[in-house]
This record gives sequence, C-alpha cells and structure tokens, in this order.
Amino acid sequence: MAERAAAARPVASLADLQALPKTELHLHLRGAIPLSFLRSRLRRRPPAAVLDAAPPGHLRLFSKHPGIRDLLEADDPAADLDRLFQYQNFEQFLAAYLFTVHFVRTIDDFRALVGGVRAGFGEQRITYAEVTVSIPEYIEQGLQLTEILEVLAEDPPGGPTVRWIVDPVRGYGPAKAEAHLEEVAARRPQTLLGVTLGGAEHLFPNRHFSRAYEIAREAGLRTTVHAGEAAGPESVWQAVRTLRVERIGHGVRAIEDPSLVRHLAERGIPLEICPTSNVRTGVYRSLAEHPARGLFEAGVQMSINTDDPTFFSTSLAEELAGLRKLGFSWPEIDGLARGASRFAFASAPAL
Repeated sequence: MAERAAAARPVASLADLQALPKTELHLHLRGAIPLSFLRSRLRRRPPAAVLDAAPPGHLRLFSKHPGIRDLLEADDPAADLDRLFQYQNFEQFLAAYLFTVHFVRTIDDFRALVGGVRAGFGEQRITYAEVTVSIPEYIEQGLQLTEILEVLAEDPPGGPTVRWIVDPVRGYGPAKAEAHLEEVAARRPQTLLGVTLGGAEHLFPNRHFSRAYEIAREAGLRTTVHAGEAAGPESVWQAVRTLRVERIGHGVRAIEDPSLVRHLAERGIPLEICPTSNVRTGVYRSLAEHPARGLFEAGVQMSINTDDPTFFSTSLAEELAGLRKLGFSWPEIDGLARGASRFAFASAPAL
C-alpha cells in the first residue's frame, strides 16, 4: 500500500524521487560496483601483483591515469580508493573502469559483484534495471562463459527485477564481437535481453558492427548502442541507419545536427541520457552545457540514467533531481521518472 501511495504522489523533491520506485535502462555492472566489494578485493589482491599478468595494452592505458599509478604505489590501496575515481578525460575514465575487472578473478567474485549491485538497487528503490555486462572482459580474467551465464540466469524472487544487456566490447573488433554473440546466442538465459556496444566509439565506429547486430537480431536480442558520446552525430546516424537500433545509449551529441534531432523525434527513437557521466568524462564542461533540455524540447524521447554511479558518485534520484538545473520543472521530471518503463526491453512496472 505504501509503495502504491509513493508511486501515485507527484514528485517535487529529491526525497520524493528517492522514495519513488524507479526504472534504470543504462547502467554498467562494474559501473555500479559496491565500494565495499572493491576494497575487499584490493586488500585480498595487491594491485601490483594482480597486474603482473595484465595485457600490455591495459598497462599502457593504466599508465595514463595518475590515480592508478598512485594505487600501485600505495601501502594500503583500499584506503586510497578515491584516487581511482578522479579523471580528466574519457580515456582516463575507461582506464579506471577497466582496472576494476582485474579484481573479479573467480565466479564467486562475479556472483558477489552481481549480488552487491542488486542490493544497491533495492536500497535506491530501483525496481527494474537493464544492466550492461561486458562478458569478454570477465572471460579474459579466467571465468568461463557458461558459468557467467548461469549467474546471469539467476532471478531471485521478491527483489528488483534485473535484466541483462550483453556488450561484446567494441575494442576487440567486429570479428570477435560476431563470434561472441553467436556463442552467447546459443546459450543465453531468458534474463539476457539485448545487445549494446560501449567503449571508444571514436576508435571503433558503429558502422563496423552491422553483422554483429544482425546476429543479435536473429537471436531475438533487442538492440541499443553507445553513440554520440565520445563521437559526434555521425556515430548516431550509423546507429540508426547501419545498426538499426531501437534505443541509443547517450546520443547527446545528436544536438549538433538538427536534421538528426528531427529524425530521432519523428521516429520515436529514445535516448538513454546520463547527464553526470557526460560531464565527468569530458563530453561537456559543465552540467549547464548539457543538451538534455534542448533534446527534450525538440520532442526526442528519453530516459534518465546513471551509467556508472560508483565512478561518478551519483544515484538515479540525484540524476533526476539534477535536471532542475537544466530548466526542467518538477512535473516534467516526474514524467521522465515514471515514463522510463515505456522504453524497457521487458515489462518494467509502470509507475
């Protein structure tokens, strides 16, 4: 009864948003990594020892992140963890994100990570979430695809509904993405609903992955992709014309092309907007520059999301409340909060 009352009352404050049952559609599994989980693994496995076996490409990327260099030299890395979440650009963010996978070394680690993220949803009143999981990164750490999919298939009753979006990791290239999706399609649990590509879209353009998306569609997977984040409008055009996606992760740089904005609005292609993420990774210098308001006024459909809440020190309620700084009214924020479920790939509860 109390939950129905909270859902029915219009939101007019951060507290109302925190109490409201919510839907999140753009969130990465390790992006929501509990700090307690990460600290326990850092104390169990000193970073310098763990990274002895890291690929040279990872080490080159880590060397560009001052916080990672500090952690490698720290007497107690777990006590200096805040340094990991300080970055000046998108590349340093990617380094920090990739760094964390080296501490998920067993299937028990992976199951604990998933459980911790689920618990966080419960604390935030997120009742439905579609979570992106970059399975190849965990396989690289020695986990097996079959056991990973078994964990993703677990669907405990009574808690938040979690559904999964597979990311074959664009940095491994189109051929590996295609092979990975064929393998996943042959074994995928019912809880795995869709496909996306995160990472450096400016280095590995969306247009190279058309066959991978055909494989995903043939397997019954729903489609979204990161576009218009690190790259400009052309990346979004590739998403809609070449990959033919149903949703677009981020997509904010579509604002640079009025014809693209009109196309998105007319076709009803929703954007998965992540304001704080776009500021913290340097897409925009400040929240005041963020184009969410302009896209909204142009009729573009959208949901509001956190992307990587642990890395950006945010929550879904805070992301929604922050829209006030962009000129959104409380009724508009209320509509965005309740309307996100319309764009879910499964039946998310209507609010």
